[in-house]
Amino acid sequence: MNVSEDDPRRLAQAEAKKIASLSWEQLDAYGKKSEEVVTPAGRRFRVKSIAFWDMEEWSSRMYVIVRVRPGRGWRRFVGEAAVETRGDDDDPVPERPLTS
Repeated sequence: MNVSEDDPRRLAQAEAKKIASLSWEQLDAYGKKSEEVVTPAGRRFRVKSIAFWDMEEWSSRMYVIVRVRPGRGWRRFVGEAAVETRGDDDDPVPERPLTS
C-alpha cells in the first residue's frame, strides 16, 4: 500500500492545496463539493470540500477546508481534515473583479 495514495490525512492535504491554488475567481465561485474518490490501490474515500471568505467577500482571507472519510472502518465518522488559507501577506487578495 502506498501511504501517500491511501493515507486520508495526506489525501486531505493534497486536495486542500489543489483547491487553494485555483484562481481567485474560481476560488470565490467554488462553494461546497462532495465526491467519492477511489485510490489506485482500490480504497474508497468520501471527500467533502468547501471554500469560503472569513468575512465579507473580497475584503479578507479565504479558507479552504477538506474532510476525508474512509468508506469503511471506525474512522469513517471521524475522518481527517486539512485547512489552507489564501489572502495572507504573501498572497494578498486582488481587487474585486467587475461584475457584468
